[in-house]
Amino acid sequence: MNGVAHERRRGWLAALALVVLTSVLIVGALKLPLSRLDVPYTFEGDAVDKLTQIQNVAETGWLFHNPRLGYPFGYDRLDFPRFDSLNYAIMGPVAALTGKPGLAMNLYFIASFYLIGLIALFALRRLGLATAPALLCALVYAFLPYHLFRGVGHLTNGTYYLVPLAILAVMWLARGELDPASPGARRRWWMALATALLLPLQMPYNGVFFALLCVAAALLALARQPRWRSTWPALVLLAATSCSFVAEQAPALLHKAEVGANLNVATRSSQEAELYSMRLNQVLLPFDGHRLTTLSAAKQDFDDALDVPDAEFRNQYIGVIGVLGLLALLWSLARAATERAPSPSDQERYVRIAALLAIAILLMALSSGLFTLLAHWVTSKIRAGNRILPFFAFLCLFGSGWLLQGALARIRSTVGRCATLAGVGALALLDVTMPIMSFGRDVMIVNFDDSQAYFTQVEQRLGRDAAVFQLPVVWYPEHVPIGDMGDYEEFKPYLFTDSLKFSYGAAHGRPGYAWGSTIENLPAADMIAQAHGVGFSAILVDTNAYAGEQRKALIDALGAALPEPPSISASRRWWLFPLQGCCASADNATAHATAESAFAYDPDGSPISFGKGGRGGIYRAGGWDALEDWGVWSLGDQAQLRMYLQPRPAGPLELTLDARVLLGPKVPVRRVVMKANGHLLGVRTFTLGAPSPSLRFSIPQDWIGDDGLFELHFDVDPVASPRTAGVNIDGRPLGVGIVSLTLGTAKPAPASP
Repeated sequence: MNGVAHERRRGWLAALALVVLTSVLIVGALKLPLSRLDVPYTFEGDAVDKLTQIQNVAETGWLFHNPRLGYPFGYDRLDFPRFDSLNYAIMGPVAALTGKPGLAMNLYFIASFYLIGLIALFALRRLGLATAPALLCALVYAFLPYHLFRGVGHLTNGTYYLVPLAILAVMWLARGELDPASPGARRRWWMALATALLLPLQMPYNGVFFALLCVAAALLALARQPRWRSTWPALVLLAATSCSFVAEQAPALLHKAEVGANLNVATRSSQEAELYSMRLNQVLLPFDGHRLTTLSAAKQDFDDALDVPDAEFRNQYIGVIGVLGLLALLWSLARAATERAPSPSDQERYVRIAALLAIAILLMALSSGLFTLLAHWVTSKIRAGNRILPFFAFLCLFGSGWLLQGALARIRSTVGRCATLAGVGALALLDVTMPIMSFGRDVMIVNFDDSQAYFTQVEQRLGRDAAVFQLPVVWYPEHVPIGDMGDYEEFKPYLFTDSLKFSYGAAHGRPGYAWGSTIENLPAADMIAQAHGVGFSAILVDTNAYAGEQRKALIDALGAALPEPPSISASRRWWLFPLQGCCASADNATAHATAESAFAYDPDGSPISFGKGGRGGIYRAGGWDALEDWGVWSLGDQAQLRMYLQPRPAGPLELTLDARVLLGPKVPVRRVVMKANGHLLGVRTFTLGAPSPSLRFSIPQDWIGDDGLFELHFDVDPVASPRTAGVNIDGRPLGVGIVSLTLGTAKPAPASP
């Protein structure tokens, strides 16, 4: 058998061993439950959102829209441009075939251990490690606490199976092995390009991290061979990564250009780059709940003493073996710095490159590192530097493999080498693993089945395609918990039904949330009438969001206003109130909600308030903040109100606005351009200390759309916040503040004498 065939055979045997050992660790060390895989391992928080995305792909074909969510305005994911497309392209079809999004998510999570391990094994062997050390380090890499603690809640962050290929490509780049003249360069190029294209689709952060490491590798290549030709492979990989990143973001960018930016969604600050940076102490110290209680207690004392938040940068431990690998990388650099340093082997050159890349990662990701500068000066969207941990850990484990390989070479006895490898491997794997998925599993399954049974009954009672208005009204995504109701909990009814439509899923700052949050604050009878008028068949209350007296008052008010008895879940968490027979109009169980009915307004000359408890908030079409007691502020430089005038006026109208504009000593003058259905209504200048200009306008009848559409558009210049205006520390970009609006028939002009 020739050398190539022998190595290939060793590789296949190592892969088989990794699959077997991974299976043993999943069952033995993690105690991962393998029964009832249709029930997700985690069914709260971000895991519920992930399940919804999977189910959305299964139902509609992709992530962006879903007619069953955000009803009646529709669910639009494009305001939150974090798609992680590759993951959902895998999980969505599985859910479509099985009808079980939880099964698709659990299978993907389980498969990720095998994928990470196998690809890491491949990459480590390509970097020159012997099979046995590569196998051990690949196993540790697959079972890092970063992977375990991310779980299914942060599934797309934790499935880092492309990272080893990214490191391999960066190593090739730094060594000049992507030069066309290098033997085997063509195969390496295909792999590097595929990795560059797929990384941003698996997780955008990984694409950014890869791009930064390509820059670092290009500098190393330039130092090795100071010619600009040395950098062109890096430019090609950067271009491929950028194209993939932009292609995935293109729908969101087009959406933003069409309807305007939504300043209420996914707002980030440069301070968050500091909060979510990598903490070296969390990398070096054991994770919470380590097998050795002494170590676990010491770590807890440390976190308590430093008041370390319970955030995602915790539990990023790379294990004792990873820490030793980091020291080995630094030792290799130290050897190179000595005058009598021996000529390095080909593999040690890889190790030294890995050491320099690890240092580059620390400079970028640690607290007060490069990412804080990027977040402040470039974009705050890429703020969580701690998510580069899989790149750093792989480099450290490569150093571990190199160290272990050298140690094994000094042991002459085959038995001794095997015993050493087995002992080190067992200790290393026990050091990084713990059974975290089995706690409370039985209770979760019972609750899951109870909820499934309840919502099946609800769907049978309401009939197919019925629409359900959900209380409390919360925006999507990233809403803070309300009472005992966590974020994304209102997606659960959607996951348990086949055809029902739900109001949850509307983005903050868009019409769906503006409409729902306004009618939620109306008296029960008015709220019911509004919901019924746009086609809802029932109101569903999640009582976990309400305290005792508040819960009782809401349930009593709805019960008193509705003739049909509610359907109550076994846990008494969910209360469904059918609207059948609630109003004078005919039963609307099959009615279709429309924008016209949701924005209906009778221009009878009565003022409408935009404060809490008023109806004005219904007409916020985009660019507005939450309602306040006095009224509502616009956000950014543009905002829009939308109405459908019913009946359509037969003559001209008169519009009167009671409004204000944010002014301050640093921004004493601002201009507001107002348009009605695209026609210039007026330009008003507001000056600090001067009387406010008149906001009374005449609206010609032919400005009103044939369907009664009447849109008011506000353009405020310059953009300002209370902080930049010198008023207070509030950083919101506030524009015009609407207190009330009056729209009625224009009074005829007085006759000429």
